[in-house]
Amino acid sequence: MSELDWHELDLSALARELRATLPASEAERMVWAFEQALSAARIDGDLLPYLLAAVASLLATADGSSPRTVFETFFRRSVSDEEWRERYAGLIA
Repeated sequence: MSELDWHELDLSALARELRATLPASEAERMVWAFEQALSAARIDGDLLPYLLAAVASLLATADGSSPRTVFETFFRRSVSDEEWRERYAGLIA
């Protein structure tokens, strides 16, 4: 994983973008989720893959599916690499 200073990372620009482009309740949930993930990263950035695996496992259990199915579903719904780079990546700084 790249050497980011998780304590210096600012999600303000991303939060503004999410609030401007998503329905209010969805935006707030997404902002909250980013804040929780960043809190874990600030403890130890190496926790993020474990957090991702844990969330996928919990979702799989709730859906009666598998973590792979969860990831495949989210992959199909996710923004393209191009949109990520052009719209969102630069907002996480």
